[in-house]
Amino acid sequence: MDEKRKGEIAMLLLKDRLSERGLRLGNSFKREMGTAAKAIGIELEEMMEFAEILTRELLEETFPSSSK
Repeated sequence: MDEKRKGEIAMLLLKDRLSERGLRLGNSFKREMGTAAKAIGIELEEMMEFAEILTRELLEETFPSSSK
């Protein structure tokens, strides 16, 4: 399995888990993202950018825009 496919599967799994469990955007969100970023060895800014992209995608899937 190539890296691209592994990434696609990871994204689908993450979206599925977040859809089921929800995403809390309260005061502790940035701290949690910072902790996760540190744990996986990336910068907080990159983690926050990823979180924003993922959140927007989940919202669009949950509430699709109508073309009416």
